[in-house]
Amino acid sequence: MPPRTDPAVLAEQVAYYRARAGEYDEWWLRSGRYDRGEALNAAWKEDVAAVEDALCRRLDARRPAHALELACGTGLFTRWLAPRVGDLVALDASPEVQAINRARVAASNVRYALADLFAWQPDRRYDFVFMSFWLSHVPADRFAAFWRAVRAALAPGGEAYVIDSGWDTTSTAKNHVRPGREAGTAQRRLNDGSEFRIVKIYYEPAELAQQLDAAGFTSAIVATRRYFIHGPVTPRRAPAGGAGEPQSML
Repeated sequence: MPPRTDPAVLAEQVAYYRARAGEYDEWWLRSGRYDRGEALNAAWKEDVAAVEDALCRRLDARRPAHALELACGTGLFTRWLAPRVGDLVALDASPEVQAINRARVAASNVRYALADLFAWQPDRRYDFVFMSFWLSHVPADRFAAFWRAVRAALAPGGEAYVIDSGWDTTSTAKNHVRPGREAGTAQRRLNDGSEFRIVKIYYEPAELAQQLDAAGFTSAIVATRRYFIHGPVTPRRAPAGGAGEPQSML
């Protein structure tokens, strides 16, 4: 089994995203410390368009009645989900990012709730469970338990959908020190110079597919040209007798 992640790192991770709320979108918009110049910014925007288009096409095809967004953040993807689902529950541990999300999305079919996703237990089932740039922050020792929780949240015939970071040294701020790909954690700096440790795991699609297969899921994760991985994840049917159902939550 992977070594147990230091709870202090997980606490710093939450603190980091709360403190980063007001500057989070600079990363997505390639401004400030994330501005990598015309050519790299264009490559980033091309990949952003690819993942946004793929998600919207998936939602338009499925039209989920009930959807759940894990780690909803500032609403960069909530804004694409909300018009394409019947109702949406948006979870995050940070009230600061949820305030930005509410203002950005302003949709009556979205219900927000604060949740520690490492202690989260679903209280209902959904047709679609979405996560963007969250799975890479789930420690290896909590991967299986997290996906048991996702399985418990999915209605029969439902699917999860993942968007996350690929490995590219130009994806983060210019003054971030990049650890080795296998480090599992990273040191992140805010505009004011404060620093935090976070979990950061970079998956290749084939590697992630193997881990999801071991957890009882089929996936169709692909990579964009440089910066992201994305795609649907569906639970395999549990054997008769209930094997494969979650035995415990996070």
